[in-house]
Amino acid sequence: MKKKKLYVEKVLDYGTTIDRTWLTTWGTIFFSFVVLDFLFQSLYKGQNIFWDFNFLGFDAHLRVVSNGTFIGVTILKYLGIILTFLYARKKFPRDHVLQIALGFTLLADTLLMLDNVSPLGVFAFCLAQYFHLARFAKIKPTYFIAWSAFLFLLLVLGSLAHLEKMYVLATIYLFSLSLNVVLTYRWWKRVTKNPEKHNDRELVASTCAFFGFFLFACCDFNVALSYLSVTGSLPLELARFVNFFAWFFYYPSQVLISNSSVIIEKNLKNSEKIEKTS
Repeated sequence: MKKKKLYVEKVLDYGTTIDRTWLTTWGTIFFSFVVLDFLFQSLYKGQNIFWDFNFLGFDAHLRVVSNGTFIGVTILKYLGIILTFLYARKKFPRDHVLQIALGFTLLADTLLMLDNVSPLGVFAFCLAQYFHLARFAKIKPTYFIAWSAFLFLLLVLGSLAHLEKMYVLATIYLFSLSLNVVLTYRWWKRVTKNPEKHNDRELVASTCAFFGFFLFACCDFNVALSYLSVTGSLPLELARFVNFFAWFFYYPSQVLISNSSVIIEKNLKNSEKIEKTS
């Protein structure tokens, strides 16, 4: 009981160290798009509207209105993802692998916003998951080595067998995300089992990492249901419902993952002390 109390206290204490501007911004964006999505889906019952255009040589298929989601709300969500990337760069400037992973996430969201079936967008998400795996490789190095070898083999076999690119990428993405959930869970359980043996930063990072990737998986479960509904395997009406919950889980997952670093900018802390004493 004491261990659990210590763990909860340390996690809550970390929340007080985050700039209130960030907390307010995250909360405002999340609350705004949840309410706007709900209202738009409730009031608009018309057909989907798309805008096809060419952007820097890339054929875009922009969803102005798609299964109850309005482009204006989508842009608000997209701005939220940009902010999580900028936050991680400012909060953890030395964690370059986290920044690369979040950068690929931002790239994937950009491509999929222009075309929701873009193979390049899914490939960017695969790279994001791979770099996250690299971050957690020390938890179970053999997992990362085995997965890297499997990825190479899968890409070679997919190319030789002329398999559909989207299916190959979706398979890679699914297993990469699943492995991230497993690794972060193992990390979280190891740290919370003996919180007094771990520093506050690791307690917070492991918690943010596990629950961030758990929510990520919840998001992608809804994305899969949405794909099945728009392709006819499930009722089309389901798409409006699951699209809402996809972002309901996705945005908080990115906020949590952006706080999952254990690399603290020590030089920044030292420079702040020097400024105060000068």
